[in-house]
Amino acid sequence: MTYNINIAINTQLYRIGSDYLRKYKILRPLKKYWYLCFIYIVVSIGLTEITIVSSNMMADATDGLFAGEVPDITALLIPLIIFMILGGIASFVKSFSKNTLTINMQTDIRNIIVTKLVKLQYAYFDEEGTGALLNKLVSDIFQIEMLFSESLPELLVGIIAVTTVGIYIGLQSVSLFLVTIICYPFLLWIANKTTIQAGYVSKIRRNLYDELENTALDVIQGITVGKSFNLYKTQKQRIFRVIDAILDNEVIRTKISSVNQLVGRMVRWLPKVICYLFCLYEIGTNKISIGSMLAYVILFDYIAKPLGEIPGYILSMREYIVSLDRMQEVLGQEEEPSGDLDFDMEGENIIELNHIGFHYTDNNEVLKDINMTIKKGSNVAFVGKSGGGKSTAMKILCGFYYPQKGSYRIYGHDFCEWNLNALRDKIALVSQNVFLFPVSIAENVSYGKEDATMHEIMEACKKADIHDFIMQLPEGYDTLVGERGARLSGGQKQRLSIARAFLKDAPILLLDEPTSAVDVETEMEIQKSLKRISEDRTVITVAHRLSTVMDADEIYVFDNGEIVEKGTHEQLLDMKKIYYSLYNKESGYIHGGK
Repeated sequence: MTYNINIAINTQLYRIGSDYLRKYKILRPLKKYWYLCFIYIVVSIGLTEITIVSSNMMADATDGLFAGEVPDITALLIPLIIFMILGGIASFVKSFSKNTLTINMQTDIRNIIVTKLVKLQYAYFDEEGTGALLNKLVSDIFQIEMLFSESLPELLVGIIAVTTVGIYIGLQSVSLFLVTIICYPFLLWIANKTTIQAGYVSKIRRNLYDELENTALDVIQGITVGKSFNLYKTQKQRIFRVIDAILDNEVIRTKISSVNQLVGRMVRWLPKVICYLFCLYEIGTNKISIGSMLAYVILFDYIAKPLGEIPGYILSMREYIVSLDRMQEVLGQEEEPSGDLDFDMEGENIIELNHIGFHYTDNNEVLKDINMTIKKGSNVAFVGKSGGGKSTAMKILCGFYYPQKGSYRIYGHDFCEWNLNALRDKIALVSQNVFLFPVSIAENVSYGKEDATMHEIMEACKKADIHDFIMQLPEGYDTLVGERGARLSGGQKQRLSIARAFLKDAPILLLDEPTSAVDVETEMEIQKSLKRISEDRTVITVAHRLSTVMDADEIYVFDNGEIVEKGTHEQLLDMKKIYYSLYNKESGYIHGGK
């Protein structure tokens, strides 16, 4: 009967677990490791049964002793030794299965999140704070790991132990069973009520830590501005404001936790006192024997601890569910669309934008009815005033954003039809914001081609005119560049970016204001490298300085989200409109006059 009821309870737990697996994708690896859960549950039941049988043997021996019988120590000792050995083996199997499940779940959860992150749309990273995202990746994953390593296994063991022992007690004495459980529904109801607010408090807490991470990251990344403008007081106030809010939240959380601990102690001790008194009454009325009371005391102590910890589990589970919801939010984000079309570079029209319209989340149109056709091997430039839409157009060409109106076709097919990885292998980007990883120069350049040899890396650097500089460094290509390339100048970082593009050798080259952050002399040197890398490629350049795109085959002038002019440098000057005005202003600044 005990076995059948345990099966029924485990079936119910399986149903509850299935509901959570459907709701939380991050928990789906549990299906893969179901056998570890099964072993853990079966062994836990076995350990409880060993405890019950051992208690029964001791109860019978005690009753025999009080009846005047001489106990057979050998007959009692041998089974107890066997049970001890079996219990030790079972405890090892239980611990091994739990730890194996925990390690595998932690690994799979991290893999799920990392796999998802690299597929997310660019807009998510643009909108989500870096600190908040890091907090989710570190703190929330840790919370979920704690769910599998501590709370969930202990809760399962507690349920199994309480159920099995409760059934045994009920079979021995219905009145004893009723007295045992009479306090628990009320106490657990109190525990549930006191922790209802815990989920809401935990959600606020996680959001406050997101804000703290974002604020701290802003202060660190903006340390130059902060020191230059003496913003120490302002920055300190920003952080202190969040810390004060976290403190207020922790005070509320501590109150809830304290009440929860009080309820836990009541769950552990109040029923025990009541049941001991009842047992004394039962012995006094000869309804149970002293041996039965001894067995009951041993078994009750066995379940008192898990019962007393149930309120704490309820509190922890509410907090863990907040982390599950936050990770589910990440997993619920839209991925970049990727089709099955492999690469085919047939045709002369490389890129076609037809009636493109685009807006960010504020619904203000950034691009309006953009039309252009870029042919194979052509050199095209986007120019215009700041905020005109040229950088957004470049982001669409990179596939970072997708237009709400119109179509973006590349090599004759819609962008979304292509296999994204295959397509991006054919595109190289040199941006104004060069990002270098905190590794060696050689490793940073090699990201342009994963299986690149050292010879290929050096050849790419020679074409980018940075090889000589690298060889002058004490560690040469093994020199660490520091965080975000902090040990290199802007021009040196840009040349490494160009070397990376040289190594990739992609047929389409996107240049997003690659010389906007360097001086004129360095710009001229970088332009020489860019001309070399542009040979026999389709090149699209977003330019702030018009002098860098005068040789373009076609120049598109952006203004207020529209293409208002297009043509060669000479044709646009002859129009004497916006481009003409921009060029004259630039020429005036360069030559010191208007």
